[in-house]
Amino acid sequence: MEKEALIIDDLHHKYNNEKVSNWILDSINLKIETGELLGLLGPSGCGKTTLLRLIAGFEYPSKGTITLNDREISNKDKKLTPEKRKIGMVFQDYALFPHLTVLENAMFGLKDKKNKSRVDFLMNIVGLEKFINRYPHELSGGQKQRLAIARALAPGTNFILLDEPFCSLDIHVKLKLRSELPNILRDCNASGLMVTHDPEEAMSICDKVAVMNHGKIHQIDSPIKLLENPKTIFVSSFILGNNILKLKIEENSHSCCLGEINTSSLKGKNNIKFISISPKFIFVECSKDGDAEIVSKQFMGEYFIYKISLNGETLRVRTSINKSYNIGDKCLLSIAKKSFFFVYPGGHKIFY
Repeated sequence: MEKEALIIDDLHHKYNNEKVSNWILDSINLKIETGELLGLLGPSGCGKTTLLRLIAGFEYPSKGTITLNDREISNKDKKLTPEKRKIGMVFQDYALFPHLTVLENAMFGLKDKKNKSRVDFLMNIVGLEKFINRYPHELSGGQKQRLAIARALAPGTNFILLDEPFCSLDIHVKLKLRSELPNILRDCNASGLMVTHDPEEAMSICDKVAVMNHGKIHQIDSPIKLLENPKTIFVSSFILGNNILKLKIEENSHSCCLGEINTSSLKGKNNIKFISISPKFIFVECSKDGDAEIVSKQFMGEYFIYKISLNGETLRVRTSINKSYNIGDKCLLSIAKKSFFFVYPGGHKIFY
C-alpha cells in the first residue's frame, strides 16, 4: 500500500476562543494516499474552505494536527508558513499575473529560473507548449486553468489544493478539463484535494470523496461505495438526491406517505425513523381521486423531475419523457416494483 501524502488527525477549528461557540470544523479525520485525488464535497458553509485554508497554512487549528509527507506542518501551537509547506494552490479565479507571459507565470515559483525543464514538461502535459509567449488575457478559460495547475506543480510540488477549480468554466470546457486532471496529477506523481459543492464533479474524477456538512465529515469512501452504501441521511440526500421520508411504526410494521413497507429483515430494530428513496423509484399515476398533487415540473433532457405534494411532504419524482403531466394534476404515488431504498439510522438497504 502506498504511504499517506496527507494525514489530518482529530482536527477542530473555530474563529474565536469562546467555549460556547460552535466548531467550524469538528473532529475531522482523513488520509490521502500518495497519488490519490480526494474530493471534499459539501454545501456552501459546511467548512470546506476553512479546511483548505488550514491545510494551506492561512489558518491554524484550535486542536489536532496536519501531517504532509511524514512532516507535521500544523497544530495549535505550530504553524509552518504557507511558502514552506510545498503545497500548490489552484483557485477558481485562476489568480494569474496579467503582466507575465504563460511561461513567466508557470516559472514564477521556481527558485532556479535557469532550469525550466519541469516547466517545459508541464507545458506539454497541459497542452500549452504553443502558447508560452501569450499573456493570460489571450487565453481561454480552460487554458487559464491549465496554466494555474501547471504553475502550482512547477516548483516540484507533489501535493496541490484545488478550490472549486472548474466553477468559472462553461460546461463543455469544464467536462474536458476535469477529465484531464487525474492524468495530469498522475503524470506528475502528485496527490491532491479538490473542494467542490458539485456531487457529479467529485464522483466522476476523484479516487475517494469525503462528504461534509456542518463541520463534520459524514463519510469517506470511493464513489461507488458512496452510491451503494450511504451511511447517513445527509449522504443519501446530497449524493444520491434521494427523498427522505418519515416512517411510522405500528406494532411490527412500518409505513410512510407512500404506504406500508416491508422491514422484516430489520426485525428488532425499532429505532428506524426514516426512509431514503430515489426519485426514479417512485411510481406516479394520474387520478382524480389521488391525494397527491403536482406542484412543479422540470425538463432535464432525458427525463422529467416533478415536485409532488403528499400529506404535508414534498417528494421529487422522476419520469420518462413519455410520461408528461401538468402542474395541478392529482395523482397516486407508490413505491415502484423491483426497486430499493435505505432506512435510517443505519443505512440498511432494502429491496422492494
